[in-house]
Amino acid sequence: MALTVLSIGIGGILMMQVSALHATAYSRHATEAAVLAEDKMEELRLMPSTSLIASSEDITANGAPASHDEFFFTRSWTITWNGTMGDITVSSSWLERGNEVHAVVLRTQRSE
Repeated sequence: MALTVLSIGIGGILMMQVSALHATAYSRHATEAAVLAEDKMEELRLMPSTSLIASSEDITANGAPASHDEFFFTRSWTITWNGTMGDITVSSSWLERGNEVHAVVLRTQRSE
């Protein structure tokens, strides 16, 4: 009887540990994605308006080009002009636990 109670308790602790590990990984990836999006947003805000074009890239957490055999983020951006005002959207997305797509999206406006 005592062994059964102990086994159930240890099983519960293991499940909590696995859950904590998943939450930690998600938090780390969300933070990295936010930093990558902020970096690109700042770059786009400083570029001459004539140089702004929409694009995307697969990069690692440190911003280096990624090979698809490592963990990577897909960072994409769009620029939509409405007269002299431009709407800039930057998205950093990643796959969590293999197939769950998550993204951080930032938006701003700038003039020509």
